[in-house]
Amino acid sequence: MNNMVCLNCGAPVLENGHCSRCHMSYDLLAKAFNTSNYYYNLGLDRACVRDLTGAIDALNLSLKYNKQNINARNLLGLIYYEMGEVVSGLMQWVISSNYLPENNVASRYLDEIQSDPVKLEEANQLAKQFNQALNHAKQGTKDLAFIQMKRILSSYPHFVKGYLLLALLYMDNGNQDKAKKALKRVLRIDKNNTLAVKYLSEMGVAPRDIIEMKESSKRINPDEAYNDDDQYKSDLQTFVEQGIANIDDLDDPDVEVGAFQELNNNKFNLVYVAVGLVIGILAFWLLVLPTKLNSVNQKNREIKLDYSEQISSKNVEINDLNKQIDDLNAQIEAFNAKDDEKQAQTEERQESFLVIKNSVPNSTYDALVAEAAKQIEAGQYKQAISLCNVALEIHEGEEAYYYIGMAYLDDHDEKNAKSAFLTLKENYPESSHLDDISDYISE
Repeated sequence: MNNMVCLNCGAPVLENGHCSRCHMSYDLLAKAFNTSNYYYNLGLDRACVRDLTGAIDALNLSLKYNKQNINARNLLGLIYYEMGEVVSGLMQWVISSNYLPENNVASRYLDEIQSDPVKLEEANQLAKQFNQALNHAKQGTKDLAFIQMKRILSSYPHFVKGYLLLALLYMDNGNQDKAKKALKRVLRIDKNNTLAVKYLSEMGVAPRDIIEMKESSKRINPDEAYNDDDQYKSDLQTFVEQGIANIDDLDDPDVEVGAFQELNNNKFNLVYVAVGLVIGILAFWLLVLPTKLNSVNQKNREIKLDYSEQISSKNVEINDLNKQIDDLNAQIEAFNAKDDEKQAQTEERQESFLVIKNSVPNSTYDALVAEAAKQIEAGQYKQAISLCNVALEIHEGEEAYYYIGMAYLDDHDEKNAKSAFLTLKENYPESSHLDDISDYISE
């Protein structure tokens, strides 16, 4: 086992099976890494059958057992990107490239996206636009929410959360057919999306039909933007549909037909003229005027949306200014209360010193240093640093500088560790610890 290295930090593994640096068990780390790979393979299998929600759950478990599982993190970023959550995908790829800077496919993904500044800016605005649509829906301005969501989905046809919100708006508007269409598109992207299945069940869709929707899941062409008819019918369209329905009623064979009788047309000429005028007026009111009103209403909706966006922008600016005012007031109060703050810091230090003093049987320098060494062996590096600082306040000594440097080093704070070792070398050139730290203080 001497030839084995720690899976966590890369240090040699001791004979007892624990790492010589981080003191973690090699067997437990190997088991955790194997479990991480198992959940990665499970997530990969689910992603291959477009069970993206299940794949996300499995990959998050994989990263819980091993946060440096590069394959799992890269696949999780791809799934987020496929579901339209570009920012979440970018975040996973950035973390992956930091863990493995070279020979990492995540770097190529980032380069492809960052090479198109326009597309990158649109991805940054996606979350803001979605939150605006969500606020419109909560505030009751559903017309603006509809318009905003259709703008988003026209640019991001894979945005699953957008389709779910659009389906909720249709359900609230009583248009279940279009809600089903939006949810079916969700299942084409993510066949086991729990929210989509829940909404379909609430609308009374049979489980068999839901299963058929899942089986039809496939990747959507990115150029295939979501296109849906407007949720509001104009009065002209309603009039035409009702007119067609009335024409269809004329073909009903059960309609009773009266007996034939010749009419004297001369008596009804004036009536025909009056009826023609009435029909002309009705045609104007039912055909021409609704079209103009619909056009005006559409312009009003667009103007209202623009004003709403401007108001939202101004509200953000107002909030920023208020925050700046609050920060300035806080600075003024902090300046005025400077003496009180110093006194509070002094009392806090005294209380901290008393706490540490009470935790150590003997508050002398040697006892503090010995206790710091025990804390380092136990992996409590912050506590060891605090004990060494207290010891140095009592009086300076080479043991205190050595142990505080080792505590900083184990706590991955190489800058402070090197500073402590250099102080030890300068003040105690004959110290026996210089051989142990020679690698850290060399130029």
